[in-house]
Amino acid sequence: MIQLQSADQLKRATERARAGKLFVQATAMFRHYRVTNRENRNAYIVNFFVRAGKRFGYCTCLAGVVNNTACKHLSVAAGLHMIRRAARRVRGDG
Repeated sequence: MIQLQSADQLKRATERARAGKLFVQATAMFRHYRVTNRENRNAYIVNFFVRAGKRFGYCTCLAGVVNNTACKHLSVAAGLHMIRRAARRVRGDG
């Protein structure tokens, strides 16, 4: 679990994500995503949540579980999450 504080925090992870072939899918639950590496078929679950007004993200990959770092999976899921949040606001349900 990592506290998300700024876009700069995900900068290196975003650069790594651009170099890879990652596919991100929303799951049935809002704030939960499945990120699949198209090269090796490894898949990870990413989720976002808010506690005491602070934003957090979590990924099931080794970097996320062991090192608590902002990984490339978290970065690509954050992009889709922001789009989905904006759409919910436009619809008036979030």
